[in-house]
Amino acid sequence: MENSATNPANRVDWRTVLVFVSIAFSSQCGGGFASGSTPWTYFFRNTGFYGMLPVVTQPYFCLFMPFAVAAINCFTIYFFMKFAMDFRTFDYSNFLAKYGSRFCGGIFARPMQYIYEFNFNWLLIVCMALAYSTSGSALQELTGIPYLASTLIIGVIMFVLCMKGTDLVRKNAVFMSAVIFIALVAVHIPNIIFNVVSGRLSNEMGIMSQLLNDDIAAGAGSFVKYLLVAFCWAYIFSGQNLAGFGAYVNHAQLFTNKKTLRWAVVLSVIANWAFLEMNVINLASNYSAVYDGWANGRAVYTILVVQNGFGSGAIKAILLTLITIAIFFATISTAINYAQGFNDRILNWYQKMKNEDPKVSAEKRNKRGAVLTLLYVILTWAVSQMGLTALVSKGLTFASIITLFTLIIPTILNVVIKWPDADYAHLKKEK
Repeated sequence: MENSATNPANRVDWRTVLVFVSIAFSSQCGGGFASGSTPWTYFFRNTGFYGMLPVVTQPYFCLFMPFAVAAINCFTIYFFMKFAMDFRTFDYSNFLAKYGSRFCGGIFARPMQYIYEFNFNWLLIVCMALAYSTSGSALQELTGIPYLASTLIIGVIMFVLCMKGTDLVRKNAVFMSAVIFIALVAVHIPNIIFNVVSGRLSNEMGIMSQLLNDDIAAGAGSFVKYLLVAFCWAYIFSGQNLAGFGAYVNHAQLFTNKKTLRWAVVLSVIANWAFLEMNVINLASNYSAVYDGWANGRAVYTILVVQNGFGSGAIKAILLTLITIAIFFATISTAINYAQGFNDRILNWYQKMKNEDPKVSAEKRNKRGAVLTLLYVILTWAVSQMGLTALVSKGLTFASIITLFTLIIPTILNVVIKWPDADYAHLKKEK
C-alpha cells in the first residue's frame, strides 16, 4: 500500500498550504477588519441588515459569533475550492456555469453568473471606497483633519500608488502581510491579557448587556431565538467575507490533492478566526468607550482599544503606530488589487469589443489605464463620503445577501448531490 511519502496524491504540500493561508489572511484583513469597524457593525451594534433582523442583545453571543463565522467559512471555502480543483474551473465565470449546471436542470447557472458579475463590480466600488474611508477616518482621528480633507489626501496617495506603485506593492505583498500580522499580534494580545486580568472584560460585558437591553425594545427573547439570530448575523459577516470568492477560485489551481487543500483551508480559517476573536474580545473589553465613539461618529475602534488599554507613554505610542501601519497596509493592498482589477476588466472588455490588434492595444493600454484609474479614484472617493460605518453596514451587507444565492446555497446543494474526486495521482499544478 502506498503512503504519503510515495504517493503524491496523499502528500501534503506545506509550501502551498503556507501560500494559501497568507492569501486568505490578507483577503480577510482589509481596512474594515483592522480598524474594528466591520466586527463592531455586525457583532455588537448589528446595524448591517436594513432593520430586517432582530438585534442580538446577549453579550456572550458577540464573543461566540466569530466561531460561527469560522464554521461557515470553513465549510464553504473547502467545498467550492475542491469543486474548482476537481473540475479545473479556475475562472469564476466557468466555475459558476459548472456549479449551477448540477441542480434544478441548470436553469440558475446563467443568472448566477450575471448576479455575481454585478456583485463583483459592486465590490470593486465599495471596497475601494472603504479603503479611503478607513485610512481617512484613522487620519482624521489621529490628526483632527476634517474627514473630507483626510479622504482626499488618501485618494491622492492611492492614485499615485495605483499609477506608480502597483508592482512595488505586489512584490512586497508577503512583507506587508507579515507586518499586518505582527502589528495585530502586538496590539491585540497584550490588550487581551490586560483586559482579562484587570477584570475590564467582565465589567464591560455587564455594561454591554445593560445598554443593549435599554436601547432595544426587542431585548427579551429565548436562548434559541437569539442563537439563531446570532447565526444569521455571523452569516452576514461571512457572506461579505466570501463575496469576492472569484479570487479564491483562481487559487484552486495551486492544489493537486484534497489533503493539502484540507490543511490549507482549515489552517487559514483558524488563523482568521483567531484574529477576529482577538479583535472582538478587545472591542467587548472597551464596549462603553467604543459605543460612545460610535455614537459620536468615530469609526476606527482599534485606536480606542490602544488608547484605553495596555501600557502608557512610549508603549502606547508604539502600539498606536503599529495599528496605524496595519490599517494603512491593509487598506493600500486592498485598494491596489481592486483598482487593478477594475482596470483589467474594463480594458479587456473594451479591446475585445473593438477587436483590436494586441500590439496596438498594448501601446494604448497604459494611457487608457491612467484615465480609468483617475475616474475610478474620483468615483470611489465620492462614494467614501458616505462614511465608514455606512459603507460597512449597507454596502458590504448588500454583497453578503447576493453571496447567499450565488455561493452559499449552491455549495450546500452541490455537497448534497456530491461529485467524484479528480484523479489526484495525475493532477498537476496549472500555471
